[in-house]
Amino acid sequence: MTLAVYLSRCRGRIGPALDLDALAGELTGQAEVVAVVEDLFDPETTSRMRRDVSAHGLDSVVLGGNSFDHYRRSLSGQHLREALVACGVDSNRIITANLLEQVALPHGDDPAGARGKALALVRVAMLRASVARPTPAEQIAPRRSVLVLGASTEGFVAAERLLRLGYEVTLADRGDAAIRARASTLAATRSYVVGHPATRLVSEARIADGTGWLGDFEIVLATPDAEMRVAAGGLLLAEPHEPAWAAELRGRFRIDVDDEGYARSLDPRTHPAETVEPGVMVVPVRADGSNGRDKVQAADAASLALVLALTRSTVPHVHDVSMVDDTLCGGCASCVKTCAFEACSIDADGLSHVDERRCRGCGKCVVGCPVGARDVLNSPHAYLTGAIAELSVARVPGPKVLGFLCGGCGYPAADRAGEDAAAGAGGYPASFLPLRIPCGGRLDTLYVLEAFRAGFEAVTVFRCREGHCHNVIGNLDMDRRVNLLRTVLRSRGIDDGRLRIADVSPDEGGGFVGHLEAVFAALPELSATGGAR
Repeated sequence: MTLAVYLSRCRGRIGPALDLDALAGELTGQAEVVAVVEDLFDPETTSRMRRDVSAHGLDSVVLGGNSFDHYRRSLSGQHLREALVACGVDSNRIITANLLEQVALPHGDDPAGARGKALALVRVAMLRASVARPTPAEQIAPRRSVLVLGASTEGFVAAERLLRLGYEVTLADRGDAAIRARASTLAATRSYVVGHPATRLVSEARIADGTGWLGDFEIVLATPDAEMRVAAGGLLLAEPHEPAWAAELRGRFRIDVDDEGYARSLDPRTHPAETVEPGVMVVPVRADGSNGRDKVQAADAASLALVLALTRSTVPHVHDVSMVDDTLCGGCASCVKTCAFEACSIDADGLSHVDERRCRGCGKCVVGCPVGARDVLNSPHAYLTGAIAELSVARVPGPKVLGFLCGGCGYPAADRAGEDAAAGAGGYPASFLPLRIPCGGRLDTLYVLEAFRAGFEAVTVFRCREGHCHNVIGNLDMDRRVNLLRTVLRSRGIDDGRLRIADVSPDEGGGFVGHLEAVFAALPELSATGGAR
């Protein structure tokens, strides 16, 4: 492995809490390149990275500064990663270390703790780079066709825009699409859509199945008369007040929903029409009584976001999936029972296989495998066990608490807590050490036992609230294991109160901090941890 570590001042936001030059000094000699830059997104910094990749033959890069989520939730945030991939760095070996939202912002009053925590997070990122396997990737020629869900005003406006740009449109409705087309103040628009040769109307439709990704989806629509397959480059959810569409999509793709069951956008401030599943858009209308202008604007936003994603000669797709070790697999079908997306099957050879068009890389099948024949590219077993060990020796004051943060809600809630702290809200101790996992369902009981054996005073898991898991049933799978684990902890002399579970939403920074305050406050009252035997 040839590695570069770039530490960003984030245009001054890192501030006095974190001395990046001193941090870089501690890393000198541990990578081919260790550099402190003003901002990772400066064009000059990007140019320097390209030169470093070429000059040093780099195959791994650690980006220390912004949150992992910053690269997908900021406008053009993926540009830097795309530039590194274009230089030959595998996407699975571009690793972020969150030094802003989860170090500098919440620990502004504790420079010593911030420095020790930052060093640990960078070393964890370096470890991740060292064990990362190359991720298979391909360039897909996106289909110039779109499935619009809902014959609403927004649906017809979006369909009209897409048709005029040369896209084929399937417009599916839960009722009678033709009747809804006649009852409208936008009669001309609906007439254009209904009469267009590239339009297909589907009435009384439900989503029975779905596979694929941005540029290449295949959806099965069920009607009272038959099932039909729709091949589409993207999906557009045009009825924000119809939770049934979102519920059916969630059974096949990663879709975040709010408390009413409506599909939630990736970020209402920067990506109001995009969801966490690339290629699935939602019209960003939520207020009751929205007028026609608001609905047209919402339809325009969603259709433009989809066109920007599809109007390229190719779009990249990284196969970030689960893997099977054929030498260990016994064909027990535990993975088949575990996978909510029906991505696992036992084939004629008697071994487990992964349908990459269905797999979302959540890692639940890895935890469910009784013989260790499974692993997942985005959070391999060797990385997670190594990260626990690395975090356990972090030079931070106070009792150490390990936090597993699910990628759907726990991790963004921690980011929000940091932003809130910068705005004047309270922070939390630097001895809380975070470890991102793709889903609560990825949490293996082994990792909790390893944490206590390594000396952590407590382990807390931040995950999506019930009904909000991006991977449908990750929370339920985790609950079944944790209930058993509490019995195991007590049998080993470990107070099971040292394991805490917190259900949060992505915007609950205050709830995140409140839960941590309760964890640290309870530690003196709990019995001695003993040790995992």
